[in-house]
This record gives sequence, structure tokens and C-alpha cells, in this order.
Amino acid sequence: MEITKRVINISGKFGSWTVLEKQGKQVLCKCDCGIQKLVYSHTLTNGRSTNCGCKKRKESIPVGANFGRLTVISDIEVKGKRGELLLLTLCRCGTQKYVSKNSLKRGLTQSCGCLQRDSLKTDKTIHGHCKSHEYNSWLHIKRICYNKNHHQYKYHGGCGIEVDASWRDNFTQFLKDMGLAPEGTVISRISQESDFAPGNCLWIPRKEHYRQIHVLRRKELFISQILPKPVVTNSEINVSPNIVRAIIKDHANGEANMNKLATQYKISTQDAINIILHHV
Repeated sequence: MEITKRVINISGKFGSWTVLEKQGKQVLCKCDCGIQKLVYSHTLTNGRSTNCGCKKRKESIPVGANFGRLTVISDIEVKGKRGELLLLTLCRCGTQKYVSKNSLKRGLTQSCGCLQRDSLKTDKTIHGHCKSHEYNSWLHIKRICYNKNHHQYKYHGGCGIEVDASWRDNFTQFLKDMGLAPEGTVISRISQESDFAPGNCLWIPRKEHYRQIHVLRRKELFISQILPKPVVTNSEINVSPNIVRAIIKDHANGEANMNKLATQYKISTQDAINIILHHV
């Protein structure tokens, strides 16, 4: 809290930053590592910016660390053509390749390229649906359940929702269970408390999907605001106002796992979801 009250003065220190010059809403700063950069004033005073990123870049990835099919075999960092840091990796297929350190940490690179080639080869030779709506739907549910950088992750993987093991790495089984999608439909779960799994998924009209997206957008808008006195608008939720307020506060502060909130406040997961959906 002390940082947020600080005044920006020339030569003032904010973490590793030293203030050199004020330029309107931005401040020219010099990092302890020597890099100069324009930084917004409010990111200095609220503590969100404390260095140029050099401390994060210095975080090492140990030899032997695994990222999908890749294993780091050297901790010596090499600069790429665009200035990015690269690490030498060994792919499961036997290929050695320099890969962006940042891509490894963010989970964006999982192989030397053989994973995609194998997937496309399998798709073309076994089921021929590699560019189909069904295949893209299968990829989509995996992204929203396991890719933390996906904008819908907080509502799926972040809530404990997964893709059934029989589908996760087997599109053929997914297609067998779901069948071809009728024209104008998208995949959806029947029970919002359960995973993407056989018996819990169906193809729904795209219009209904748009309604669901609208609900997600309302949720996202709500999460960005802390409402001190939420009003219960859904008569079907039989939960005390104190618990409702506590759940909304926890969710607004970043807790996205509905199962965890339900267990903590001794209510059903569906009630926890309904509280977030309807108290906007």
C-alpha cells in the first residue's frame, strides 16, 4: 500500500526502475540492467511495473524439464534473430531443436513440429475430418479446458471442467460418440457441472450458443467490478445472502474454481455457478 501513495520524482526508485524524465502520462525509466523504457505512471505507483522484464527473463529452466514431447537438454540460452531467448531441446522423435524459452513456459510449443504432422497424418488417413467442423469443435473443447491463456478457460478448465479421457487424445472416438454435427450447430454440455464426455454433450443451434456467449460476457464484465451488496435475483438459489456476497467477492478476487467455492461454502457446484451467473 505504501507504493501506491508514492509521488514520482526524478531519480526516484520503483523496484529496479530509476525515474529519468516525466513525459505526460508516461515516465522514462532506466532499469538496473541498463535498459531504458517509457512506463505508464500508474503502473509505477501501484507496483505493477518494477523492472523491464529482465528478472523474469533470468528465470532459468533446468535441464531435463519436459514440455509435451520436448525435453530441455541444455540450460545455455541463445539469442534468436528477434532477440528472443532460445533453449536447446530434444524431441521425443529424436530431433534436436532450439525453441523459444517463453513459448516453452507458456505451453505454446509442445514438439519440434512432429506433433502437428502426426495429428494431420492420422486425421487424413483414418477419418478424413482434419478440417471439419467436428474436428475444430474437438480442438476447441480441449483448448478451453487446458489452455490457461484461452479467454474461456476461466469458465471451463478454471472451474474444474475437463475433456473425458476417451476423447482427450482420440478424435475418432469423439466423432463416433457425437456423430456428425447438424448444420448450424455447435457442441454444448447438458450438465454444466460435468465434463465434456459421452452422454453429457450434444449439438445445439448456434443461436443458443450465442446466448451462452452473452452470458459469459456478462460474467466477464461482472468479474471486473466488485459489487459490495449484490442482490439475489434468482429465486431458485436457496443460499444465505452472506454466503452469496462471500462467493461473489472470492470470485471477483480471482477464484474461478466453482467446485472449490462450493466445497468451501458447503453448497452445490450448480448453486455456486448460478450465483455468479445471475448476480450481476
